[in-house]
Amino acid sequence: KHYEVSAFYKAHQQVGGDYYDFMEISDDEVMFCMADVSGKGVSAAFLMANFQAYLRSIFAFKQGSLVDMVVELNKRVMQTALGEKYITLFLGVYNNKSRVLRYVNCGHNPPVLADSNGYTQQLKLGTIGLGMFEELPRVVEGTVAMEHDAIIVCFTDGLVETENTNKEEYGTDRLEKVLLAFFKDGISVINDTIMQSLNDFKGEAPYNDDLAILSCRFH
Repeated sequence: KHYEVSAFYKAHQQVGGDYYDFMEISDDEVMFCMADVSGKGVSAAFLMANFQAYLRSIFAFKQGSLVDMVVELNKRVMQTALGEKYITLFLGVYNNKSRVLRYVNCGHNPPVLADSNGYTQQLKLGTIGLGMFEELPRVVEGTVAMEHDAIIVCFTDGLVETENTNKEEYGTDRLEKVLLAFFKDGISVINDTIMQSLNDFKGEAPYNDDLAILSCRFH
């Protein structure tokens, strides 16, 4: 009764390195995330599988702020990837009683937040990608008071950087226009409409990256 969620994933090769998740962490809170590992193929998929397991274990067994969790995740990525790969991550926790979203964006494409008033914003606050440096230079936690029925669309760069035959990128502006135009539709329909819009835009041009979308409506 508190939220509606839908996701879409398309790997560029047989396996990919994009990762999305959504899980209840208490009676009042849910965690959701979107992540992308540098590179493609089997090595990227193995790193992301390890990352998924560690992220879920943090929320299952550890207490602390999102900033503390991101610092721990950075250490884990450094230990596993040894500086050869990095992971961009958007990590959010929503409380359905306070209607407050807390988030940290680690160098990832900013998710788009839209409400019924036709207002959109991009969730940018955070830090750099995980695994770039042994210590993160600075981590900022963002907070947003959520309107009823607000929608957040998380995605990887495979969506907004898809090009058409003229080498133009789909971009975030087109995504925002689709989201506002179909705001009242069901969340699965919105995802289908985003993909239809993307396919119409790119025409005969090929996909050139993994592509993931996680859309959430908070009632």
